[in-house]
Amino acid sequence: MTPHDIDERTEARPVSPERRLHVAEVRTTRQLTPHMQRITLASTALVHFLANKPAQWVKVFVPTPGLERPSGRAYTIRAFRQAEGEMDIDFVLHGDGPCSLWAAQAKPGDVIQIAGPRSGFRLEPELRHLLIGGDETALSAIGAIIEALPAGLTVEAFVEIPDPADIQILHTQAQLHLTWLPRHGLPAGVGTALQDAIMAAVLPPQASQVWLAAEAGTVRTLRRHFQLDLGLDRRRITASGYWKKGETDFRDRDGDQ
Repeated sequence: MTPHDIDERTEARPVSPERRLHVAEVRTTRQLTPHMQRITLASTALVHFLANKPAQWVKVFVPTPGLERPSGRAYTIRAFRQAEGEMDIDFVLHGDGPCSLWAAQAKPGDVIQIAGPRSGFRLEPELRHLLIGGDETALSAIGAIIEALPAGLTVEAFVEIPDPADIQILHTQAQLHLTWLPRHGLPAGVGTALQDAIMAAVLPPQASQVWLAAEAGTVRTLRRHFQLDLGLDRRRITASGYWKKGETDFRDRDGDQ
């Protein structure tokens, strides 16, 4: 894969700015926890990225052995440094999947493609309470959102992770109540600890907002709980299925990503 090859593909037909492919180079790699690898990507194109909201995401395309075309998946921007033309992306190391396998072996100088950014978290002006939850696939977005929150806001967060060693330190000006839910070796998508903890949380009826991202079935159940059982305005619920048990490249048609 070379910049020349990419230019020929992207110039074949007009594309929107968020779908345009850009070459990015691996600058550094760092294993944050046993199941999380942080890759710092650098590109001159990032100087012009409109990455100005937490939890925005990009499509990452990595070379895949045995395939002619690169494999692409959506990943949240964990941190963005526009002046340096850098962004950090955290990859879950789950042992399979083209991007996870690539991240585990990535080294400085490796070249990939990215397109974006898209979406992002919008804080409602009158918000006083945020309930946020997800599994390890959403931890990058959860961390980016929590660290961007202002003082005077109460945040209750629930994060499911593979093991206690995967706990991360998150800093915020908000009043944060964070509960980690380790699976202690159980595979993802088996237990209901995350769903049970979120459904048991007390949500103030006013000035509240919910942000959720996890396995699609869990997210669907929680979305119905808040919208139908509690009567929360659907505009105050952001719920996205980041993956689905039994599917390798799931795309949430009902979610809000």
